[in-house]
Amino acid sequence: MVLSDSRQPILSVSSPLSNIALLHKDTTDVNGQKPLDLSASRTSSFRKSGSFGGEKGRSMHENAKRKQRRLVEGNGGKSVLAFMYHHQIDVPAAFIATVLISHFGLRLPLAETFLILQNRDPVKGLYSKAWTDLNFIFFWIAVFTFLRATVMTMVLKPLAIRCGVKKEHHRNRFQEEGWVCLYYSMSWSLGMYVMRNSPMWNNWFFWFKPEAFFEGYPHTQLPHVMFWYYYVQLAFWLQQIFVLHIEAPRKDFWALLSHHTVTLLLISGSAISNFWMAGTAVFVVMDLADIILAFAKSIKYLGVSSRICDCFFACFMVTWLYTRHYLYGYILHSFMFTAYEMIPFELNISQGKWYCKELAWLPILGLGLLQLLMIYWFALILRIVLKILKGHNAEDDRSDDEQDDREPADEK
Repeated sequence: MVLSDSRQPILSVSSPLSNIALLHKDTTDVNGQKPLDLSASRTSSFRKSGSFGGEKGRSMHENAKRKQRRLVEGNGGKSVLAFMYHHQIDVPAAFIATVLISHFGLRLPLAETFLILQNRDPVKGLYSKAWTDLNFIFFWIAVFTFLRATVMTMVLKPLAIRCGVKKEHHRNRFQEEGWVCLYYSMSWSLGMYVMRNSPMWNNWFFWFKPEAFFEGYPHTQLPHVMFWYYYVQLAFWLQQIFVLHIEAPRKDFWALLSHHTVTLLLISGSAISNFWMAGTAVFVVMDLADIILAFAKSIKYLGVSSRICDCFFACFMVTWLYTRHYLYGYILHSFMFTAYEMIPFELNISQGKWYCKELAWLPILGLGLLQLLMIYWFALILRIVLKILKGHNAEDDRSDDEQDDREPADEK
């Protein structure tokens, strides 16, 4: 019922641990001055400790790679996913232009539903859910597909080339992480604005009041900015499912897919059941750590000093622990106990009341599953930290596809 993450969130589309090795100085020179041969440094014992269990983990990763190739290249490249993969700019741009022309030029009533939320109370100035909100969400899925491809191709790729990133694989990863950093920076900032202007705001140390999630439930009417923010986030996460299948799969592909699935169920469930404030709090809690990690990985690809990247990695660890376990834990606790104390059990769909004995366990289950995934990822972060403290290279065996790491160093 409430969102997470992921982000990685929630979490970003790339795992919080993906390419973490690039944050440390003993791995490789991202400008290609030293050949990258992670395979030589992976001992047999280290391989056996791979994510999701050694040989089984590698087998699952290889299956994910084959599935991704089939989806993108299947049916002779004529599948819907393959078509969208090769037309990430022009098809969304054509749809967006059609909607804009239909609204501003032809003044078609239907076009307005893709651009503007409709169900406004003229007396209170608040908004309620409407079926036309689905058109608004679909429009923003197209916008994110267009923006992601455009920014990566026309802004981030030229920047990587200009900064001397020679390996194509590193340029691709820089584009992915750069887009993630840009998006989460904007979404977190807007989320904090929404939270600060809502009854749930507490202070800058502990951002929200858990009891405010449930006061006056159900929240069927909300300010425009909260509805807009929530639906745009939902559109982003729906679009992330597409992104997850077109990017080179990470070694924790199935953990990411599980995370994204639970995240979408929580976002949509919280919107349906009117737990908007709790969902907004989870969005904000999840986004901050992704900004720091994506920025650290991006500047490492650009060849910034490893000492600087290590500082950002330390900030990332502290932020992750504080937001995704401490603050997030209070949100989970509020659904386990506070909601039970404040909301009477009643299922009345016409009034927007969904909190009953038969359904009250669902948000707890979803939030709990996300917390387990975050504990799993944080355990792997700690393993990397222990390796650093012992003087070993900080290699993440879950990071990227191994064949990508063996690209020639002089590739342009």
